[in-house]
Amino acid sequence: MRPVIIDFESYYNDDFTLSKMSTESYIRDKRFEAHGAAIKWSPDHAAKWYDERQLRYILKNEDWSDTFLIAWHMQFDGLILTHHYDVHPKMFGCPMSMARMIHGSSQSVSLDNIRKLYGMPQKSTPYNLFKGKHWNEMTLDVQQQVGEGACDEVESIWRLFHKFAKGYPLEEFEVIDSVIRMFVDPVLGADMEMLAKVWTDERDAKIKRRQALGLTDDKELASAAKFTTLLEAEGVEVEYKPGKPKDGQEKLIPCFAKSDAFMQDLLEHPNDRIRTLAEARIGAKSTLLQTRAETLGWMGKRGPLCVYLRYCGAGTLRPSGGDGANWLNFKRGSAIRRSILAPDGYLLAPVDSSQIEFRVGGYLSGDERLMELLRRGEDPYVDIASEFYQEKIYKPAKDDSRRLEMEQKRGAGKQAKLMCQYGAAGGQFKKTARAGLYGPPIDMSIEDANRFVKLYRDMSPSMCAKNTGYWAQAERMIARLGGGPPIEWGPLTIKDHKIYLPNGCFMVYDSLEYHRPDSDEDCKDFERDGYWRVKVKQGWKKMWGAKLTQNICEAVSRVIVTQAQVRIKRQYGIRTLNHPYDELLLLIPDDSKAEENLQLCVAEMKMTPSWLPGIPLDCEASLGKRYSK
Repeated sequence: MRPVIIDFESYYNDDFTLSKMSTESYIRDKRFEAHGAAIKWSPDHAAKWYDERQLRYILKNEDWSDTFLIAWHMQFDGLILTHHYDVHPKMFGCPMSMARMIHGSSQSVSLDNIRKLYGMPQKSTPYNLFKGKHWNEMTLDVQQQVGEGACDEVESIWRLFHKFAKGYPLEEFEVIDSVIRMFVDPVLGADMEMLAKVWTDERDAKIKRRQALGLTDDKELASAAKFTTLLEAEGVEVEYKPGKPKDGQEKLIPCFAKSDAFMQDLLEHPNDRIRTLAEARIGAKSTLLQTRAETLGWMGKRGPLCVYLRYCGAGTLRPSGGDGANWLNFKRGSAIRRSILAPDGYLLAPVDSSQIEFRVGGYLSGDERLMELLRRGEDPYVDIASEFYQEKIYKPAKDDSRRLEMEQKRGAGKQAKLMCQYGAAGGQFKKTARAGLYGPPIDMSIEDANRFVKLYRDMSPSMCAKNTGYWAQAERMIARLGGGPPIEWGPLTIKDHKIYLPNGCFMVYDSLEYHRPDSDEDCKDFERDGYWRVKVKQGWKKMWGAKLTQNICEAVSRVIVTQAQVRIKRQYGIRTLNHPYDELLLLIPDDSKAEENLQLCVAEMKMTPSWLPGIPLDCEASLGKRYSK
């Protein structure tokens, strides 16, 4: 394939701008107008500017069948190309996506910032000179500056792409192409009536929830003390931050600002009552579910639904959501998810890799008993639940007289295995049990929560043993990440402040440092002598053995799933339309071979990687016209 770089410039004004609109709504708006684009066709030719009239002719007559088309933010330039010019190259490339892995999730990947990191000057495109102006309204001098600025951007993108590409895992180019196509080659439809019903039902439910909570007037929530009391009544442990000093003394205040991570977590909380309290506190006009229904509804009126994911948006290499609709968090079985439709002639196949992080954690820690249990297809959650409740716990049938009780107790066992693998403490365990994330809600005492945590640690020496368990190994590897010599650790390699996975992907820890807190710093007693921390966009996050274990399990699971995704596309030509964590949403032709094709994809998801010999993988899948599973 021949690499070609492109960069569009387009009309914008105070209201019609990406700062106030999603990428999809901006590009598919009737006001959209490309001024033109700069293109670099080969390394031997300088980038050239084409105004829109010239560009339309060039794009129409070019053969794109063997082109690797690259733009810094390819979701932006790519949707312009497919939607307005019907250009569909053989492969899409996106250096901005590559930069997320190379520089880690804490680094801004704007072109200006990355150019600065590599010693290049700031962009010269004169955005202030063409704001609110159509191409024919600009002076010749401004037109020339726009063209020269775009050409300069393209030349820098060419240089950066080739720097990034050296040693970059080849299969990841296919993963990036898949992520870009989810957005720029959209095919999913929307059930507009169902989305409207989701919106109105949630509005009515919100009113009822507010009334049930006694929240008839948002002014009742203006007092931080009263809001703290309301949250604590729901079992929420309020977080605090330094406030403005008073009388020379530092004062801690609750994290109740909309931008605080604590409030953001509350806005995504699975408990409706807690989420409603948070929305009322910040004066939210609609719930998260209403917002998503509205976003999908308007998008569906403009065309097929564009799925925006940020490749390597998380530090553990997983994608993150973006562009105003987080496709990673559509709850399974929910009306919002069922409102998404397959295109004519196709079926949707959500294929979910079952308990993959749990399996990876057990494998890496050397828990052979768990591996054998999983190979036999036995329930991995009932042993710890049976031990805790001192009776045989089982997965009940629908007509079982003890169904609710067994679902609660088995759910507690599931929570213990999945949460405690990453070091969950009793308080967190209690809150999660009450929220009912792993089974029907349980109002568990803190004593029982602590007992469950201790039981998991006693029953899982391969993970939790003081000096030999995986957590303890991970603690030692943190020091290696901070500046020790390279070391092989199972299938991983620790080198140059990075954790390398077998396919060449890596997690970046170049900001990792051992921090010694000041005497007045708020920290736990055992952290007084110092602790490891790593920089993130919002500040600093502490790093310890169980946390690094979680990062590793997430990253390894991500690579297992995307390797299956690549094989499915190569061998069967089946597209992935969404990638919510450990699940792939596949597009399968609706014909006599649909079920056979689904089973081929299932087999790929279950395939044991050569670099994790013996790990038992499993998955579940379904076929349908709706995104229902």
